[in-house]
Amino acid sequence: MTLLAASATALCGCSDSFIFDYEGDCDPKYRVRLHYNYHLKQADAFPYEVKHVTLNVIDEAGRIVHTLHESGDALADPAYEIVLDNMLPPGNYRLQAWCGEGAMPGSTSFAIHDAEYLEDLRCTLLPDNPARTTPAAGAEGTHVSREIKPLFHGLTSSLEFKADEGVHYFDVDLTKNTNTMVVNLSQLSASPMDPEAFDFVIVVDNARMEHDNTIIPAEVVTYHAHHSWGGNIDLGTDAVEGDVIGVYNSVQAEFCIGRLMEDSGARLEVYRREDSRRVLSLDIVQYADKVRSMSNGSMPLQEYLDRQDEYVWTFFLDSGYRWINTFIYINSWKIIVQDADL
Repeated sequence: MTLLAASATALCGCSDSFIFDYEGDCDPKYRVRLHYNYHLKQADAFPYEVKHVTLNVIDEAGRIVHTLHESGDALADPAYEIVLDNMLPPGNYRLQAWCGEGAMPGSTSFAIHDAEYLEDLRCTLLPDNPARTTPAAGAEGTHVSREIKPLFHGLTSSLEFKADEGVHYFDVDLTKNTNTMVVNLSQLSASPMDPEAFDFVIVVDNARMEHDNTIIPAEVVTYHAHHSWGGNIDLGTDAVEGDVIGVYNSVQAEFCIGRLMEDSGARLEVYRREDSRRVLSLDIVQYADKVRSMSNGSMPLQEYLDRQDEYVWTFFLDSGYRWINTFIYINSWKIIVQDADL
């Protein structure tokens, strides 16, 4: 009778029930869930926007003890989780992630540096011609004309990976580091506008990022629009007077740029190609700050910049392609310009 009781204890010593085929369930199970809630939309956008995960596990000494890469359809499952079972002994760890297509191994958008310790784990934006730079410098001081792929970052504080039986979940919250900007130049005129008549650039220092997502000071990057096109809006006639209102002809240019910081001094500039004359120049962060809605107007500016990842800027030009700098539309919000010296 004593022998039978001892056998039962050996078979199910860490389970509440007697299971004859019990094997290995005494070991703790570690699972990591990633979330992208840090935006101005609703719900977790991770399954819809994140196409790749690079997860680093860091021990108490700051050493990277495990790195995992995952991509593909599995990430689109709302129940997606990273399984770390039997990979780590119990202890305290931090989790760091670079995610998105821009973080994939071999990506031409960003380079994730090989590192032994967390403090050396960095990410750099790559220029259009990788042969012109080293991964350490990235695109600093150079030009980027292509569409860069999305990049996300996540870092936790120290987490306790317990030795207790059962499944232990750890959450990593992500911040999106890439922004889409569409610049619209509109002119009330009978003739179409030529997209090739303008150069659109954004200049900002954001080529290199630390493990904690802070920007490492470097030379500015000059971003060029990766795509531009023309179009028009027919305003029709006045419903009461019957007068023809006219047609707005326009040129649109689209950018994809890296992380915006509140003290970055990022500037949007537009030039006429025929004579290099500057059409407009303004501080992106200053004016983005002015168009926050009541629902997010009280949040810190840096939080707003990290949550907002799409901007549409509309400027109006006169017949000589000069900016009528009395107002700007940003994301459908109108700014009345008090000082034309931007």
